[in-house]
Amino acid sequence: MQNRNFQFEALLGKGTFGKVYLVKRRKDSKQFVIKEQEQNSSNAWINKMITAEVECMQILRHPNVVSYYGAWQESKNFYILMEYAAHGTLRNLLDNRSSPLLEQDCLYLFAQVVMGVHHIHSKNILHRDLKPDNIMLTGRMGDIVKIGDFGLSRDLRENNLSHAGSYCYIAPEMLKKEPYDLKIDVWSMGVVLYEMLTQELAFSVTTFKEAVDMVCNRKPILFRSSKVSKESRIMVYKMLQQRAKLRPTTRLLLLCPYLAPYVAKVYLNLGRAYSTSSQTFGFSIFNQFLKTPLK
Repeated sequence: MQNRNFQFEALLGKGTFGKVYLVKRRKDSKQFVIKEQEQNSSNAWINKMITAEVECMQILRHPNVVSYYGAWQESKNFYILMEYAAHGTLRNLLDNRSSPLLEQDCLYLFAQVVMGVHHIHSKNILHRDLKPDNIMLTGRMGDIVKIGDFGLSRDLRENNLSHAGSYCYIAPEMLKKEPYDLKIDVWSMGVVLYEMLTQELAFSVTTFKEAVDMVCNRKPILFRSSKVSKESRIMVYKMLQQRAKLRPTTRLLLLCPYLAPYVAKVYLNLGRAYSTSSQTFGFSIFNQFLKTPLK
């Protein structure tokens, strides 16, 4: 693959880790996203993040994870070709609304977040930066979730004492620079779900010091003025347990009686995509709870 195979149409974003472009493949006009990062011989950390993102995306194949199509080096830059999510991000959706999403719409989208993260965790990978900005939306109605941006991801078997992620969504054990595991992503998911349900931040912080104080040292006061069901509140509180071992796994979240109907609805609406993916979760996971197992 080379840049000449694509027509660069728009700059979607730029930051510390490079630029992101919307491109069109010349041979068939199909749209993709290309992430461009300058090879930096003086910054080994950025180069390592590029490598980590490619390695993670090569492993992850799931309907709720942004698809990876290849990577190459050209001149002094490194390029990653990825799926384009035409409806932007969950952040765009939340910011462009004057009121919170309907609760059932939140849970339908969140069920897909859990399914995607469950697949990521099944590969012993931590995302480490789950937030609305990294949750893409696609599909005709913008109701298909794609988890992206794996620059901060890490194999669970590697040293896990490093700090990563955005302050509002970081788990307390990360803020305290303690060892952590897959449950850090569950914490972030709890913060994301709260924001989806209320259009408010669970922890409105802008600095590391503020985050440590509010997340680690205070008990959050949530759902003060919102009309959210008791079941959704319980789910959020379970994910935001200070002690990581008390938080549910993604598997337990998928089996949550309140969320399971939305998981089933996702399968009914997007069944073909799941049946053709090499994923680790299927309807058989519910068999232990049914009198007549699904065949």
